[in-house]
Amino acid sequence: MSDTVLAVEGLVRDFGAFRAVNHVDLAVERGTIHAVIGPNGAGKSTLFKLITGSLRPTAGRVILNGQSIGGKRSHVIARRGLVQVFQLSSICGRLTVAESVALGLISQRHRGFDVASTYQRRARDEAVAILDQVGLVAHASSIAGTLSHGDQRALEIAMALAIKPTVLLLDEPTAGMSPAETAVIADLVVSEARARGITVVLSEHDMDVVFGISDHVTVLHQGQVIAGGTPAQVRSHPEVMAIYLGHAATAGEEAP
Repeated sequence: MSDTVLAVEGLVRDFGAFRAVNHVDLAVERGTIHAVIGPNGAGKSTLFKLITGSLRPTAGRVILNGQSIGGKRSHVIARRGLVQVFQLSSICGRLTVAESVALGLISQRHRGFDVASTYQRRARDEAVAILDQVGLVAHASSIAGTLSHGDQRALEIAMALAIKPTVLLLDEPTAGMSPAETAVIADLVVSEARARGITVVLSEHDMDVVFGISDHVTVLHQGQVIAGGTPAQVRSHPEVMAIYLGHAATAGEEAP
């Protein structure tokens, strides 16, 4: 039986005469890893901004756990369980790694006013436990801005996990990483999603990551959905191969 946790219905976003997202429908099943891919300019970033409330839709609906969230403010959507990790780093470089995660815990429980409380000390203990799970416990006292690029991405995921999301949106989580760092982040996404029962929606250019960890793949092109299905189904889709290879694949030619 279908268990859709996040649904996008007829979503449209216009910028003047330009239509960036054109009647997009999307259904993300609970507990899955769902990739949204497409060439540059396909509308992926705009779609994510519409889902998270950073942009208001021109038309259409976004539904989270059966409730419409389209057009609501980002912090309201986050408190309902949908959290995004952005492509550009959002860490505060002057905080320690543990403090960065603790802030997420404090924010999630609406205790930001209580700076020196016992709760704050307990939050730090919980933050260290999360850091242990994502492989950063050895850096708990380090200044966040001194971490390597790969470790900063892992920290951002840890900060998002502290908010206890139902759905986690990852925008290009492996951008700018070495192959070794990419493999670590891909493994981290899968392990934490499975362990915590989190649904993951990710936009990603690395097709090895997409087809290696995703349960379902949706392909956007010029603001429209042109294909969707399992990684195997999308790999063999003629229109997808035409977009990524520049022509329809012939026998023996490797799909993206």
